[in-house]
Amino acid sequence: VQPLYAEFAMGGCAIAHNGNLTNAAALRRALTERGSIFQSSSDTEAIVHLMARGFQPNIPERMKEALRRVEGAFSVIALTRTKLIGVRDPIGVRPLVLGRLGDGWALASETCALDIIGARFVRDLKPGEMVVVTGKGIESFFPVEPPQPRFCVVEYAYSARSDSSVEARNVYDVRKRIGAELALESPVDALSLL
Repeated sequence: VQPLYAEFAMGGCAIAHNGNLTNAAALRRALTERGSIFQSSSDTEAIVHLMARGFQPNIPERMKEALRRVEGAFSVIALTRTKLIGVRDPIGVRPLVLGRLGDGWALASETCALDIIGARFVRDLKPGEMVVVTGKGIESFFPVEPPQPRFCVVEYAYSARSDSSVEARNVYDVRKRIGAELALESPVDALSLL
């Protein structure tokens, strides 16, 4: 169901997010009590309604305002007619990467997505970072003061594709090192398993 598209007073915006908003049910309840009408069960729609109720003059500022109320592990990407916006959760649980494709820019949750479209990896977004890409370049903001980053090891062990790099580490190499460490901590005689 993503991206979700919303038409705001200052223009349209497509929004997609990867992750889980831990306060989505509470936000949904509060927004519904104030008149919001939800069309899906997606967490992403709570972000759209928070933005619609905002008072800021433009979409990046409304997104900052909305994401200050959101809790959880997420990466959010938004696209307007003139801007590409990406935000990584303040704790840094979910990855978000910036890539370059010719004269354009790309945002993705994994580097392998950049590889598929022929984009070059530029950098990981920092925990809590928001980038706004326009024809004039890239601006970086930190709308919420990030606490100590707590990247989720599940991204290496399960979620990310093995041909991706996450936090400047190749996922396949990390999985091999995790397996080697597990073998050291809990050795098993492989012949006894046969």
